[in-house]
Amino acid sequence: MLQLYGDAETLTLSQLTGGVYLSAVVLLQPLILAFAYTFAQDNPSTNVSIYIITFPAKYLPLALLGITLIMDGQYAALHQATGLIAAHLYDFLTRIWPTFGGGTNYIVTPEFVKRWFGGSATPQRRGYGTAFPAPQAAPQNNDGWSNSRGPGRRLGGD
Repeated sequence: MLQLYGDAETLTLSQLTGGVYLSAVVLLQPLILAFAYTFAQDNPSTNVSIYIITFPAKYLPLALLGITLIMDGQYAALHQATGLIAAHLYDFLTRIWPTFGGGTNYIVTPEFVKRWFGGSATPQRRGYGTAFPAPQAAPQNNDGWSNSRGPGRRLGGD
């Protein structure tokens, strides 16, 4: 019989899968690997370095998983691989399937999170200060430089 940690009424799905089956109640390592997977999917040709080895970012999650396997063993790597599986499933369900498969995105950001962290066009007065929207990109000239350059005075000299 499996022994559950904590009160059975407050046991969440992540605690059940991570805590009971993998004997890990802290899911920080899978979260870090999930972030690395998301970064690798968004920037596959970016070069990253681990210790002294430089390689394309698309191999970063596998490299982190391999380092965990070598340093901590197979159970820690299996625990960390749950983050890779969760990130891949999230990426598939929110980007790949709705875009290329014609499916519906069922995992949507709640409206209150969009209100809390989303941008708006006007400054927002808050109890701790004023929040301004992020600046828009400056228009580009034909040569690729933005129009916001100054007069171009050389430093030093007279």
